[in-house]
Amino acid sequence: MFKHGFIYSIVEDFVKIDKEVLNKINKIKLEKKENKTKVGFPAAQTAMNFTSFYKENKSLNGFIKNKLNHVFKKHNLSLRNSWVQKYLKNDYHSLHTHEIRETSFVWFIEGDETSSPLYFYDVGYPLVDTHQTIKIKFIPGTLVIFPGFIPHEVRPNKNNKRLIVSGNLLWVLKRKSIQLSVKQYQKT
Repeated sequence: MFKHGFIYSIVEDFVKIDKEVLNKINKIKLEKKENKTKVGFPAAQTAMNFTSFYKENKSLNGFIKNKLNHVFKKHNLSLRNSWVQKYLKNDYHSLHTHEIRETSFVWFIEGDETSSPLYFYDVGYPLVDTHQTIKIKFIPGTLVIFPGFIPHEVRPNKNNKRLIVSGNLLWVLKRKSIQLSVKQYQKT
């Protein structure tokens, strides 16, 4: 008999929030969004109900690469896209996943101990409940990198200043150059 187990890594790092970061992020004009379209792999799409202010901003991508690429490279990851979300009091982001093949991240920018934490659940939740929850407390500068297929949510916020940058990452495959002579493939 074989026993199989799966391990999913959630990486928690820290990248200091300086005035440059705060100025850049706070200059992005956010739009009030509610009930965004379905996301995730088609077989497991979930409606992303959130009531926060949101904006995907292409100029943000270059800025995020500049600030976070040293961390992404340690994990062989590259930025695909990013966005800003601001939560006011009682704003939330319901349980959801990202694309199955993507790695995702959340960078806590501005908030305090009353800002809602980020909750992760075991794969399969809520259909399969293993009663295992990971709670990441909101501390500005915390950078969380995780497989996009892990269910996660932000419960109703308790203050007016929860600001984050989120996004999706792609694996960077390192290829070794292999040189083979043509003779190795010729039939004899």
